[in-house]
Amino acid sequence: MVDKNTITTVLKRFLSATRQPNYLNLPKYKDKEEYLESNMEIYMSSCWFKSHWSFVKSKAYTINLLGRREGYFVCALPYQIAIKENLLKRSDVEDEMSEADFDETIFEMEMGCVPFGDTEGAFFSFGDISQCRNLRNPLYESNLMLNLKSQKIPDLVLNERRILSLDVALMASEKHNNDASSVMINGAIPKNKSYQANILYLKNFEGLNTDDLALKVRRLYHYYKCTDLVIDTHGVGLGVYDKLIQDIIDPETGELYPALSCCNSDIMAERCKVNNAPKVIWSIKATPEFNNNICILLRSGFQKKKINLLVSELEADGVLEEKIRGYNKLQPYQQMEYKLPFIQTTLLVYELINLKYEVKGTNIKIIEKAGMRKDRYSSLAYNYWVMCELERQLLHEDKKDTSMSDYAKQFRRINKKPRFY
Repeated sequence: MVDKNTITTVLKRFLSATRQPNYLNLPKYKDKEEYLESNMEIYMSSCWFKSHWSFVKSKAYTINLLGRREGYFVCALPYQIAIKENLLKRSDVEDEMSEADFDETIFEMEMGCVPFGDTEGAFFSFGDISQCRNLRNPLYESNLMLNLKSQKIPDLVLNERRILSLDVALMASEKHNNDASSVMINGAIPKNKSYQANILYLKNFEGLNTDDLALKVRRLYHYYKCTDLVIDTHGVGLGVYDKLIQDIIDPETGELYPALSCCNSDIMAERCKVNNAPKVIWSIKATPEFNNNICILLRSGFQKKKINLLVSELEADGVLEEKIRGYNKLQPYQQMEYKLPFIQTTLLVYELINLKYEVKGTNIKIIEKAGMRKDRYSSLAYNYWVMCELERQLLHEDKKDTSMSDYAKQFRRINKKPRFY
C-alpha cells in the first residue's frame, strides 16, 4: 500500500551507505571494497492486482533471479504450504470455500498468492477504476455521527446536486446471494462547466418489503439533503416509486416526509396525486439502447477521472483515526461499522471488474457471472447518467442570466438542518 514514489525517492535513499564495521580498517582488509556487504531491499505482502506496481516489481525480480543475477530472490508461500506444514487445517479452508459469501478473488490474492488481473472479456478496467479511489470522508447515518469530530452533514455548495440512486430488489436470494437493493449518494460538484461525481454513501439492503424500502430511501433523501432521486421504476421498483409519490409518516419519529414527484416523465408524474409535490425523482425505464448508453458513459467517466470513490479499506484506519474521537479504543465491531463504506466501495470495484459484456445488434449488454451481482453497478450507472443529464442542463443555464437571490433561497431551503432519526 506504500506509494512507489515514496519508496523510490525516500526509502531507497537510506541504502546509499553500506555497513562498515571497524575490522575493515585493519591492514589485511585494505582492499575493503570486496568485503563490503550490499544493502538489501525486502518486500513482503499479500498479492494484489496485476496493475499495481508491486506486481511489476515482482516480475522484474523474477527476471533477474532466472537470469542468475546475484542477490535477487522471489518466493511465494500459498495456503497449500501452510496445510502441508500443519499450520492450517484443510477442513477450515474447505469450510470457508463452501460458504455462500465466499469471495474467490479476495481469497486467491490473500491466501493463494495469485495476483488478480482484469477478467477476460471484462467491460471495466481495474486500472481505470483504481485511479479514482481518493475520497476520504464518507457519509454516515445518524447513529454513527455521534463519535465524529464533525457531526454536521455537509451543506450543498453552489450548484451542487446530491443524487440518491436506488436499484431495487425486494426479495433476498438465499440460493444465489445476488439480489439486493443498492443505494448510493453522489455529491456532484460543479467543475469547469461540468460535474465531478463523488460517491460518498454506499449500502445494500436485502429482504426489505416495498414500504420499508421506500421509508428508508425517503429518510436518507431528507437526512443527506439530497436534490435528486433516481430509481428503476420497471418491475418491482414501481411499487417503491408509488410509495415515494405519497406523503410518508415515519413511524419512529412521527415526522412527515412530503410526497415527491417525477421530473423526467409526464406519465410517471401523473401518478402523483399530491399537488405541487417537488419534481425530483428520475424514473428509469431501461431499454437495450439505454443500457448500452449508461455502460459506455460510466466507463468513460472512470477513464476521464470524473468519478471519485472512497479509498481502500486498507487505508481506512488512518483516515478514521483522524476523523473519529477515540477510534482506536472502540470495539472491533464498532470500528467495522465505520469501515463499511470503504468495504462497500471495494465490493463495488470487484463487481465492476467482474462484469462481462456481449454485443447484441448495435447495443452492448452487461452480464454478471453466475452467482455474482450487478446491483451496485446498476445503481452507480443510473446515478452517473442523471449527473450527466444535469450537466447538460447546467451548460444550458450558463448561457442564461441567473438570479443569485434565487440560488440563495434554494440552498437555504435544502441546507436546513435535518432532524436525526
